[in-house]
Amino acid sequence: MNLVIQRTIADQTNHQGKIQDNIRKDNGVFFTNEIEIIDSILDIVPINNDIFNKKILEPAVGNGIFFLRLIEKIYSRYPHKTKVKKFIENCLYFIDIDPQMIDRTKQNISLLYNHFFNEKYDGKFNEYIYDFTNKVRTDGTLFNEIINDKLEPLLGSFDYVIGNPPYVTLYGRRDRKKDERQRINYLNEYKQFPRTLKNGKINYVMLFLEHGLDFLKKRGELSFIIDISFFETAYKYTRKYLLENTKIIELENNIANFDGVASGQLIIKLEKNNSNDEHTVVIKDFATKKSQKINQSVWNNEKDEYKFRFNFSNGTQKILEKITTNAKSLKSQYPKKALRTCAMLLDMEDKFVSDNPKEDRNCNSYLYYQGSKAIYSKYCLPNTNKYFYYDKKLQDKINDELKQILIKKGIKNKKRIGLGDYLVYDNPKVYVRQSSKEIIATYDENLSSANNSLYVFSLKKNTPDAKEY
Repeated sequence: MNLVIQRTIADQTNHQGKIQDNIRKDNGVFFTNEIEIIDSILDIVPINNDIFNKKILEPAVGNGIFFLRLIEKIYSRYPHKTKVKKFIENCLYFIDIDPQMIDRTKQNISLLYNHFFNEKYDGKFNEYIYDFTNKVRTDGTLFNEIINDKLEPLLGSFDYVIGNPPYVTLYGRRDRKKDERQRINYLNEYKQFPRTLKNGKINYVMLFLEHGLDFLKKRGELSFIIDISFFETAYKYTRKYLLENTKIIELENNIANFDGVASGQLIIKLEKNNSNDEHTVVIKDFATKKSQKINQSVWNNEKDEYKFRFNFSNGTQKILEKITTNAKSLKSQYPKKALRTCAMLLDMEDKFVSDNPKEDRNCNSYLYYQGSKAIYSKYCLPNTNKYFYYDKKLQDKINDELKQILIKKGIKNKKRIGLGDYLVYDNPKVYVRQSSKEIIATYDENLSSANNSLYVFSLKKNTPDAKEY
C-alpha cells in the first residue's frame, strides 16, 4: 500500500476522532479505513485495457480513499503518467456535499500523482459539490424537473458507482430532526417509496442506493458499504426496489469497521438489470471467508417484507429445524414465569454500572447489556463496554433510605432497587429485545446482566443438557 494512501487513512482516523459525536452522527461521517474492505468494494472494477473507456462515480467522496486505491492499482499495471493522467481526467467523477472534502480529494490525488512521477498534476478533475440525497432529475413527480444541469447529462452514463454512503437516519426513533418538507420531497422524488407511505424511517443509504442506480448504464455495477440495518423492516421498500431493478451480485456481511457504530456493516454489489428471475446471489462472510449461493427470487416475498435471508451457522439451522417440529413449547415445559427482566435500578443505574471492569467493590461484576445497543440484530454477539456490580450492601442501603423517605411522605407503594437473580447472570441465557416489531434475540454464555429493555430466559444451570436445550 502506497505511503500517500497510508497517510490518508491515518488522517481520516484522526479527523473522525476530532469530530464531535453528535455532529458526526448528524452528517453520517464514518470513514472506511481498512484496506481489505476498500479492496472488496473496488473488486467490481477490473483493471485491464478497457478500464480507460469506463466511467466511475463516487457520490460521497470524503477524502477520496477509494479513488486513491484505484489510481494505485492503475499505476501498478500501467506505470505511465499519460495513462494515469488519462484515467484521472476521463474516468473518475466525484461528488460531495462538503466543499472541503472535494478539496481534500483533489489534493490527495495530486499528492499521489506527484509521488508516482515526481511532478505536479496539471490535469482536470470531474468534481461536483452537491447533496446526493436530492434527485438530479425528479422523474417521479408530476412535473419533471432538472435540479442540477451539470449532473443531469451524466444520468445513465456510468459503468461503476462505488463508495460509503453517509449513515443518517431521519424520522424514526433515531431521528436527526430534519425539515418536514425535506421528508415529503424524499417521499415524492424516490420511486422506491409507495404513494401510500406517509411516515416511517428514512435513511440516506436508501436514497444513495436508488440515486446511484440512476447514474448507472444498463448492466452497470454499484458497490457500497452500508449498515446492517439494511436487513430491518424500515428497508422493506428499498429491498423491493432492488429486487425488481437489479441483479444482486454479492452480499458480504459480518464486517465491523466503523468506530462509534455499535452495529455491523455489509458490502452490497448490484448490477442494474431487471432480468433477474434466475439470478443467483453470492453471500460471503467477511470474517470466515465462507460463502454460499441463493436464488434472488427467494427473497421476492411481500409477506416476508422482502427480507434477504441467509444462514452460515449449523447451529441456526438446528434451531430452525426445531421450530418446525412439534417439540414442546417453552411455556408448556416452564409454566411458571421464566421470562423476566434483570436488574431494576430505577434512576440509580450510575451507582451500580461502570465503564471500569475492575472496581474494588468486593462483589461480583457482570457485563451489562443495554437494549438495542447490545442486541442490535438477531443472533448477534452482544455488544457493551459497561459492567454491572452486584452490590448487595449498596442495594440494601439505598432501599432502607427509600423506605424512610416514602414512609414520611405517606406513600405505601414503596419502590425498591432490585439486583435480580445472580443465578441467571452466572449461567447461559437467551436475551430478547422488548421494543421491536419482530423477535430479536440472542444466546449468551457470558457472565452478564441487562437493563429493563431486555427480557432474559435462563435454566439457571450450566450443564451440557441445559446448553443443548
